[in-house]
Amino acid sequence: MIYVVLGMHKSGTTLAAQILHHSGINMGENLENGVSYDQGNQYERESTWRLNEDILQAQHQRSIDIRLPVNPQLSPAQRDRMRQIIVSANQQYTHWGFKDPRTCLVYPLWASELPEHRLIVIYRDPTEPWPRYRPRHARNRYREPFVAWRYLQSWCEHNLKILSYLKETTQPYIVLDYQQLVTTQAEFERLQQFLGMPLVDRRRPSLYRNRPQTYPALSFAGWLLNKQKGYRPQSILQQFEAYRQ
Repeated sequence: MIYVVLGMHKSGTTLAAQILHHSGINMGENLENGVSYDQGNQYERESTWRLNEDILQAQHQRSIDIRLPVNPQLSPAQRDRMRQIIVSANQQYTHWGFKDPRTCLVYPLWASELPEHRLIVIYRDPTEPWPRYRPRHARNRYREPFVAWRYLQSWCEHNLKILSYLKETTQPYIVLDYQQLVTTQAEFERLQQFLGMPLVDRRRPSLYRNRPQTYPALSFAGWLLNKQKGYRPQSILQQFEAYRQ
C-alpha cells in the first residue's frame, strides 16, 4: 500500500512520516535512526520533493514564498519521472509512502498517476509554528507584519487545497490534529486503527513547546487576509475538525 502524508510545513508531517517509517512503511532512503521530528525537513523521499520543486519551479525558495499554482501541469519528462518513482518504490517495498508539504499544492498530479493509496492528513493551529517564521532579531522586527501575512496566506492556501482534495477524493483518508497526536493516546490509536497495524510510538511530548497563543501581527494578518481573499483560518480549522469526526 502507498501512503501520502499531506500537511502544511511545520504541521507534523515529519512526525507522521517518522511513525510510519519506523513501523515498516518505507518513507525514504538513507533515513537516520537518530533524526528527530523536532529538526524538521526530515523523513522525506528525495525523489518526490525534488520533483515537486521542479513542478512548482520552487528551487531555493522559502516554503512560505512558493506561489500557489493556478493550473499545475506535468511536462512529459516530469510525468516520466513520476512514473519511475512509483514503479521503483513499488518494486522495492510492499508498503511505502512520501511526505513533502509541497505535495499539498500538486497532489492531483500525483493522484493521476498513483494506483490505490491512502491519505494521511495532519493539520496544526497556525499560531503554533509561527515562532519558527517570526523575525527573531530586533533589527528585523519591522518586517514582522509582512512575514506574518505571507506565512498565514501560505498556511491558508496549503490547507484549503487539502480540504478541496478531501471533498473529491475516492481514496481512504484520515485527518489528524497535530496537538492531539502529540499529547493524547486516542489520536495515536486512531492512526493505528486506520493503518491496521501496530505502530512504533516516536512521539516526544517534551518537544511540543509552541502552544496556541495570540500574536498581534498574526491577528492583524488574519483580519487583512479575510478582507483581501476571504481566508479565515478559524473556519479552516473547524472544517478539518469536522473531517476528524
